Amino acid sequence: MTSRPPNDHQPYPAYQNRWYAMAIVLMASFMNLLDVTIVNVSLPTLQRDMGASSSDIEWVVAGFILTFALGLLPFGRYGDIVGKKLMFLIGVGAFTLASILCGLAPNIEFLIGARLLQGAAGAIMTPQVLSIAQTIFPPHERSIAFSLFGLTAGMASVIGPVLGGLLIAADIGGLQWRPIFLMNVPIGLLALICAVSLKNIQLPVKK
Repeated sequence: MTSRPPNDHQPYPAYQNRWYAMAIVLMASFMNLLDVTIVNVSLPTLQRDMGASSSDIEWVVAGFILTFALGLLPFGRYGDIVGKKLMFLIGVGAFTLASILCGLAPNIEFLIGARLLQGAAGAIMTPQVLSIAQTIFPPHERSIAFSLFGLTAGMASVIGPVLGGLLIAADIGGLQWRPIFLMNVPIGLLALICAVSLKNIQLPVKK
């Protein structure tokens, strides 16, 4: 006797507001990915403005990547334990706060510390983004949902350097490189407000 193959179109407890929730997590994911690419074009201006050494500038980039990479697995597991939505909110809130600290950094040491925090916040947020999408969508919609992550990553990699160059060239309010970090604040706050308004987004996966 053979078992029937799984039917991806069978009734499934899909989350009612899944596309709205998806827009929120994509917003947060875009903010995180944009921050990775937008910083690179600001490094010469940042080094000149702060009188930083080449080693210091390397830490501005490498520090973010280091804490981000180290935190992905443990924070992903912690999200399974305490709740994906809660960890997502913590990650977005911490990333937004770290962006403010980066934008207001008085010296290179402070900026490096803020970047380390920003990378850790990204590591808290990112695993929850992928896990939430896996949870709220029925199997036959997941390919569409996950393809949006690829589109978001591609857009961030293209828009980041261009937007960073435009912001530095515009020198808004004489802030030079600082707007590349401060621009995350309204995005992060909007994602937080929208995410808090959602009901429980963790549904059991039907076997």
